Amino acid sequence: MLTKNEADVIAYCLQEASKWADFIYIYDNESTDGTWEIVQALKSERIIPWKQHNKIYSDGIRADVFNEFRRFAQEGDWWLKLDADDFYLPEFKQQLDHVPAGHDMVWTVTLDFHITNKDLAGVDFEAPIAEVLANLKYYKAGYSEPHCFRHRQRLSWTSATSWPKHAGVAARIRPLLKHYPHRTPKQIQMRLDLRRAVRAKGFNGWDHASQVTWQEKIVDHSECLVDDGSGHYSFDESKLPQHIEPLPRRLCKMLMHRTGIWP
Repeated sequence: MLTKNEADVIAYCLQEASKWADFIYIYDNESTDGTWEIVQALKSERIIPWKQHNKIYSDGIRADVFNEFRRFAQEGDWWLKLDADDFYLPEFKQQLDHVPAGHDMVWTVTLDFHITNKDLAGVDFEAPIAEVLANLKYYKAGYSEPHCFRHRQRLSWTSATSWPKHAGVAARIRPLLKHYPHRTPKQIQMRLDLRRAVRAKGFNGWDHASQVTWQEKIVDHSECLVDDGSGHYSFDESKLPQHIEPLPRRLCKMLMHRTGIWP
């Protein structure tokens, strides 16, 4: 897990993730709002605060965590990308348990929850964060990306890339991930300010954080889908990125992994 100024949600995220994760390794990217202190206070057998550093942000930083702790992983264990605003559904671990052998990469479908014009009047943003998130009902499902890979001893991962080299053939299943990047007006403003500062230091990403004020991030509820509390989330899968390669390429990857040419 990478953290950066997420004191409002980090404790709740770690509490929820501890229900299914065996170990959570935390690398703090020089938080200044108390995030790191909260993480250290929650240290346990499952929650491992590794270190705090001020590297320019990139997904490749996760390789540092992997290489530090890979000695504790067994063949077939799952490594997962987890951010402080990520919340997996209760069935997630069971879904991973049923991923077929030879399918060593799992993508997720991200349900982005938003603060809408309706929420500004109806949600108490000063309430405990668990209550705030439970009251945010409007979401969009527009993207999908890799989030998990299965451990193999021969995997190689450097900080130059977001994932290990030859991380594996993608499983067909895509578990759902509830993502809360916008939780309160105060947090949205801090997020925008932070991302502009990180971009100024040289990070080439986060084009979506070009707005200056939190009000610009408020979404019209009519543009969103609604979480009705049933545990069923609707979305148009045809609008998501394709995660299954064309058949010839997929068969080639399977062959390379099964013969041991690739890990």
